[in-house]
Amino acid sequence: MKIMWKNFLFSISVIFTVTTVSLVILYFVMPIYYEYTKLNTVEREFNKITDDLDKKPLEEIKGRIDKQLFEGQEAITLILSDLDGKIVHPYLGEGSNSLNIRLGDQGETKILDSSDVMNVELSELDRGKELTSTIKDNRGIEYLLTGLYSLQPISDASAVLLQIYPFLLVIDFLIGGIAAYFYSRFSTKRIKQISMATNQMLSLDHTIKCEIKGKDELALLAQDINQLDQTLLTTIDALKAEVAKVEGIERSKAEFMRVTSHELKTPVASLMGIIDGMIYNVGKFKDREHYLAVCKEILQQQADMIQNVLTVSKLDMFSLEETNQEVFSLREVIEDKLKTYRLLAEINQVELVIHLEECLIEGNKDEIGKVVNNLLSNAFRYTKANGQIDLFLDQHTLVIENQAVKALSKAELSQIFEPFYRPDFSRNRETGGSGLGLFIVKQILDKQGWNFSFKELEGERMCFSIYFDTERIII
Repeated sequence: MKIMWKNFLFSISVIFTVTTVSLVILYFVMPIYYEYTKLNTVEREFNKITDDLDKKPLEEIKGRIDKQLFEGQEAITLILSDLDGKIVHPYLGEGSNSLNIRLGDQGETKILDSSDVMNVELSELDRGKELTSTIKDNRGIEYLLTGLYSLQPISDASAVLLQIYPFLLVIDFLIGGIAAYFYSRFSTKRIKQISMATNQMLSLDHTIKCEIKGKDELALLAQDINQLDQTLLTTIDALKAEVAKVEGIERSKAEFMRVTSHELKTPVASLMGIIDGMIYNVGKFKDREHYLAVCKEILQQQADMIQNVLTVSKLDMFSLEETNQEVFSLREVIEDKLKTYRLLAEINQVELVIHLEECLIEGNKDEIGKVVNNLLSNAFRYTKANGQIDLFLDQHTLVIENQAVKALSKAELSQIFEPFYRPDFSRNRETGGSGLGLFIVKQILDKQGWNFSFKELEGERMCFSIYFDTERIII
């Protein structure tokens, strides 16, 4: 069964039950409540009359009693008698010894004789009752004031109410049914809107929202669905970006392996040719001592290249969070690397200008050492004879400048960080290296999250700058 009809049946059942119980309670409680309220009203009225007549002259008392008979708010018949029970007022008249008193609307009459003692038993009358009180006139003489009253029976009204109960129930059933039907449609309409919106959200459309107004639970549910949808869409976009990133890395790895294979294939082919020439004593290859040294040099170059390839692979395999992070002095790392390059500067007659400030950073010490070593190696490899290399370090920047043999063009600078790339003027591995130095530098700096730049300055000077992450600098 649909929730609309469930709500409808439940609502109309509640309305019908509440109405029936209310009418039953009304039938039994109304007569009791009516008698209770009327008695309280009569007692208050009688007490007010008693207070008004007390300590007044007898004639004034009689006059007020007459007046009360006609103007009283309640149907109370007042009888004034002395303490011996003789009726003082109303006056019976000469030759009359009885008083006819009509109580209520039932037509019942109580005859009081002038000699009767006013101990009247009104239980014989239909719902007739009396109230008594003692008052004094202005001379201090005490009198007995009796108030006779009658209550209108409500049994007839209850019987009439019982007769119209079926009609009231039918009317209540119709009105309640109509109200329950429209309420059920209204309440389930918003649920249907939420259901339609959630089905449309399956298309992953960012523009679809649950437009449910109000501050009730359904409106809060719609807001939660919107937030959940937004979170899912954000997560899906992040996953798509991550997948695209992983695909890019895989493509880069594949391209790197292809280039690596090409770089290794040529030296290996050359090495195989030299060895074959020495084995068969062909031409110049008879000088085995010389060409054994050449083979060793080629093998050493390939060993260095393989080591660089392994370094690159290790950088791809481990993220920044998985490497050993520590706080260390970058100045000490640079000074340790400079021990070799100071001697190299004297041999190559290169002027080495150094200005190092203390700089404590957080990162992987070994990887940063490789960066410093590769940058210094490139600077010495491409600095012209009798040139100058400047090394500057402060708390925020590391700068390495050198007077280059030839400044790089914009096209060369755009490719300089690609694996195995060497400028046209340094195609020889003896002078141009393996072509992996700056590629490794870029991989490490990207992992550390540090910005860097490599640009040409005036006077054919090349400048490599590293800008440290200020949040990871320990002052």
